[in-house]
Order: sequence, then C-alpha cells, then structure tokens
Amino acid sequence: MAQQKTQIDQMVNFILQEAHEKANEIRVKTEHDFNLEKQMMVHNAKQKINSDYEQKERDREVEQRISKSNQITKSRVAKMEARKVLVDDLMASAMAKINSIPNTPQYDNIVKDLLVQAFIKIEEADLEVCCRAEDVAVVQGAIGKAVSAYQQKTNKQVKCVFNGTKVIPSQVVPGIPSGPGVVVIAQDGSIVCDNTLGARLTLCYQEQTPEIRKRLFGLTKKQS
Repeated sequence: MAQQKTQIDQMVNFILQEAHEKANEIRVKTEHDFNLEKQMMVHNAKQKINSDYEQKERDREVEQRISKSNQITKSRVAKMEARKVLVDDLMASAMAKINSIPNTPQYDNIVKDLLVQAFIKIEEADLEVCCRAEDVAVVQGAIGKAVSAYQQKTNKQVKCVFNGTKVIPSQVVPGIPSGPGVVVIAQDGSIVCDNTLGARLTLCYQEQTPEIRKRLFGLTKKQS
C-alpha cells in the first residue's frame, strides 16, 4: 500500500514537473514572440516615421522649387510689363510729335517724298491722293513735283489727281489712315497706300523693335 502511494506521488510529481516545464516553455516562447513583435512594430514605426519625414522633405523641396520658379516668373513678367510700358510711352511720345511736323519748313518736301514712295509702292498709272483738311494746299502743291520725281526715278508715266471728297482725320488715330501725310488710292479704292506719318512711324517701330529694345535695355542673354 505504501509502495503504491509512493508510485502515485512520483507520477503526480512527474506530471507536475512536465506541466511546469511546459508552462515555462510557453512563457519563454510568448515573451520571445512578444519581444519579436515589439521589435517589428518599433522597426516599422521608425521606418514609417523616416518615410514620412523623407516625403515631407521632398514635398518641401518641391514647394520651394515651385515658389522660386513662381517668383522668377513674376519678376520676369513684371520686368516685361515695365519695359512694354516704357516702349509704349516712347511710341506715344513720338506719335504726339508728329502733329508738330507740318509746322516745319521741311514739311512740303516731306509730303513730296511720301507721294513718291507711295507711287513706287503701288505701281499704278492712275492714282488719287487724299489727306487731312489742313494739308490740302501742301499736298496739291506737291503732286506735280512728286510725279516728276517719280518719272525721273522709274522712267514710267503716272497720272495723279487730288481727291478732295475724301478727308482723313486731322490727328493720328491708331489703326486707320489719319494725321499728317498722304493716302494714295488706285483702282477705285481697291488699292490703298497709307503713307501718313503715323503709318510710317508704326511701320518703322515694328521693323526696328529689336534695335529699339537693345538700345533701351541692352542685350539679353539670348542675344549675347
């Protein structure tokens, strides 16, 4: 009986020992898994923080580049607008001075030269001339001289008459024949040569814009 009790006690102790070892094994494994999971979570969190920081840094750099580009663009636009205002003011000032040219002694000869230029440009045998009311006498006096000068230059005949029914505006009006100078017409108005001083100035401005800008603002990097 005592021997049986001893065997039972040994079996119980063995079972308890096994249970204890198993529980200890589970605890160790659980702690290991926990620590591993914790390390993974910390590692992933660090990676996410680093990734977020790097992304924010990239975003900041992009924003800085965009901001710098916008500032450069605004500066260039402002400079271009300021230059345009200056050139427009220069053109307006030149246009304003046109109105004083008829008061100069050279105006009669200028009108004759304008007529000759128009004759050469149109290359028609029958022409009409009109002008502003203030220049009627000057233009009528210049037609004969212009016809003679044209024939000497080209060895061609031309007939030119003054058309008093068509009168252009006295002051320069952008976009239409106007102001001092002459307008020469051929083929019943199907051919019109606007050779007013305003038209000549506009043409000169358009052709000489690069040179005007170079003189005002100097060479750009592309030009140099």
